[in-house]
Amino acid sequence: MELSKRVLGVLVLAVWAPLAKAGPAEDAQAAFARFFPAFVSRNQAQVAAMFAADAQFYGTQSEDLVVTPEGVLQYFTTALDRPDVTEAKLLKMTATPLSDSIVLIAGMWRVERTLDGKTTVGSALRMTAVLQKRSEGWTVVQFHNSQRPVSTASPSSSAASR
Repeated sequence: MELSKRVLGVLVLAVWAPLAKAGPAEDAQAAFARFFPAFVSRNQAQVAAMFAADAQFYGTQSEDLVVTPEGVLQYFTTALDRPDVTEAKLLKMTATPLSDSIVLIAGMWRVERTLDGKTTVGSALRMTAVLQKRSEGWTVVQFHNSQRPVSTASPSSSAASR
């Protein structure tokens, strides 16, 4: 009887184990989620290391497309060289696997900065990223971040225009 319980337990685990395994979307999201604590801790090197050597990068303040690791590092060095305390709040994030090794991520986040006891809440930021699983793991190969436009339409006028 005891042996049959063990065999049944092993069979149940064998059936359920593949279902519990995370897929590419979850793996890429977990890799990308490391961006926010590294950003808050002002670890420019750790943030920049998340990007592939051949990544295409548009930061919120980028005037031109950044295409070198040195350019990505310089962007974050400039952006994070501030005296205030920064908090990054992820508002939403979705992931769409395009293949087993490429995942599209889209979402929104907000930065709150505190200096001399005064907190400034930034506008929502939209971001998209493409992550690719390479020999070194999941890496960002494309990134775009921009401010979300403020809606000028009132709820009643946008409903009337439908």
